Amino acid sequence: MDHSVTIVLLTLINFILAILFLMNLINLYFIKKIYMHKNNDCDVSVSVLIPARNEEANIGRCLRSLQEQNYGNFEIIVLNDNSNDKTAEIVKSVNDVRLRMIDGKNLEKGWVGKNFACHQLQLEAKGEYLLFIDADTELNKDCISNAVTFAVDNKTDLLSIMPWEISVTFWEKLVIPMLYFAVMAFLPVPLIEHSKRREFSMGNGQFMLFKRSCYDIIGGHESLKNKIVEDVWLSRRVKELGQKLIFADGTDIVKCRMYGSFDEVWNGFSKNFFAGLAFSKGGLIAVIITYFILFILPVITLIYGIIISDLNILYLSIAAYIIPVIIRITHSVKFNQPFLFSFINFLSCIFLISVSINSYRILKFGKGANWKGRNYCENEIK
Repeated sequence: MDHSVTIVLLTLINFILAILFLMNLINLYFIKKIYMHKNNDCDVSVSVLIPARNEEANIGRCLRSLQEQNYGNFEIIVLNDNSNDKTAEIVKSVNDVRLRMIDGKNLEKGWVGKNFACHQLQLEAKGEYLLFIDADTELNKDCISNAVTFAVDNKTDLLSIMPWEISVTFWEKLVIPMLYFAVMAFLPVPLIEHSKRREFSMGNGQFMLFKRSCYDIIGGHESLKNKIVEDVWLSRRVKELGQKLIFADGTDIVKCRMYGSFDEVWNGFSKNFFAGLAFSKGGLIAVIITYFILFILPVITLIYGIIISDLNILYLSIAAYIIPVIIRITHSVKFNQPFLFSFINFLSCIFLISVSINSYRILKFGKGANWKGRNYCENEIK
């Protein structure tokens, strides 16, 4: 390896990382946060809509958190999406006049399961606001009150949030914080609200609060019924049709444990990765190259610099290793993410590259993305 070429490359890497670091700081400063306030005056009607397919491990906690809400005017509708576990039994055991359960229809051709479930839910909803949440979320008792107040005060048509993503196992702690990393380091968060360009969009399907009129204007889930990463496409639709989108920090009001094992982490990210890039092979290659050069290569050159005792390569490699670690540390502080795992960011990136390749493989050459017992092939979900 030519030393001068290595030094030039590392210098360029550090320059790009410095830009990402600055982007991260700007986003941390400007991202709006939904705080826990009491005695809010909002009383608009809200429909809380929960698609549930084989969610016996989660649905009970989710519903208990909803029962404890300090908000008067809301209904809860759960759609039992052909579950073959105890999901329906658990929902029926909850004694609350605000709660209804409906049995989902068999999945119709051309639909992705979650989108079809959400579509059925909104047909039953009566609220001025529609709050779609996942069954594995838990809401702070002031969540609905504060989220609705925030949406009304900011004249927001779609409010989506970044919740506190809980990580327990090694694999969760290795990968889940990268969700924050991807948004805060690569996406100019202020432009989500203030730019009309759909490229500056962000949505999180774990918590999406729509003004009903906005939901109808964009055509709801039916307008993207075959999109497997529905939250991204919904947020883009909102921007395309001139509605106001805000993506906010909701770590104080919502928590969620997305996955509980290596298999769930691997399958979940494999399902979403290539689809989230709109099935672009060019986009996939760009992500792989970017993550390898920026976050993995400096570790390789660091070892190389130690072996050949080249101080220039050594110092530049250390700087390129430290900058992403510092970015991750800011997320551990801001979003309550694992601190020590910040120091092995390069391993997180190796995992993401691996899962991105697997995502391409299963959608192009395999049976398709598998989730909740359903397979989705590329030609069905483009």
